[in-house]
Amino acid sequence: MRGDQSNVPFLMRPVLFFILFALCGPLALALVVIYWRDLPEDIRGPHLIIAIIFSLFFIVKMLLDGLPQIILFSLAYTFVLFLTYSILVRKRDKKN
Repeated sequence: MRGDQSNVPFLMRPVLFFILFALCGPLALALVVIYWRDLPEDIRGPHLIIAIIFSLFFIVKMLLDGLPQIILFSLAYTFVLFLTYSILVRKRDKKN
């Protein structure tokens, strides 16, 4: 899969995706959701987690300091941990 990029959508290729999530995290998150079924299974999880993290960085700059920021980070951090755990369990079950 590393050398073969033919089945990955153009905007989801590593360099372009890096530029997108560095510039605008929510746009990268929207693209991951749109191309979810077209992405190979081994890059779905990492793309989603990186897009969520950078979306949080983007959104937090717009929020006021205090409780809304703490709540958003807590919910998003819990979601990322749950997502990572479910992806790792699924990969482990496929190997067995």
